[in-house]
Amino acid sequence: MIATVNLFDWSGGHPALDFVNTLDERPFPAPIENLAGYADLVRFTELAGLLTPAQTRQLRKYASANHTRIARRARELREQLYVVLTAWHRRKAIPPDSLRAITAAIREARAARELAISNGPSIARHDWLSPHAAEMPLHACAIAIEDLLIGADRRRVRKCGAGDCEVYFLDRSKGHRRHWCSMQNCGNREKQRRWRAEME
Repeated sequence: MIATVNLFDWSGGHPALDFVNTLDERPFPAPIENLAGYADLVRFTELAGLLTPAQTRQLRKYASANHTRIARRARELREQLYVVLTAWHRRKAIPPDSLRAITAAIREARAARELAISNGPSIARHDWLSPHAAEMPLHACAIAIEDLLIGADRRRVRKCGAGDCEVYFLDRSKGHRRHWCSMQNCGNREKQRRWRAEME
């Protein structure tokens, strides 16, 4: 039976940003790892819409200790994306090693896809060569990262304005003035901090 508890942060506005946000409480000494195992990775890709429920039902059969390596590779890929986003946010040079690692993951993911006849408006669509291969969740995350880095407007990729929050999001607000990952959490907390500072 599928667990109904949703441990993931969905404030990113893009699957790749939701992926990088799966490590919660980054600035603190003991961050919370929400991709601890392969089953977590499969669950994330389903909820993020990167893989279909039918695909993930099959992939859950692989959720054993034998596939901890795939989960570890996903976490490593996630951290390479975090390095790229942090460098971009701080207006520093993006480390070439991180881009090479991401490129390698994207290349592997592309090799796992083929063109298939589409039932939609296009002639063809991408399909997975082996839709039940255990690496599918990792490949799906790599494809999402490519979509973010190539397709998203970099001016709208932002980090939460709270000093103790490392959540990244795609600012889709009308005036492009979003500052917080969540107004209910970080936004209100930061406003209260500023109010208290003004009162002192």
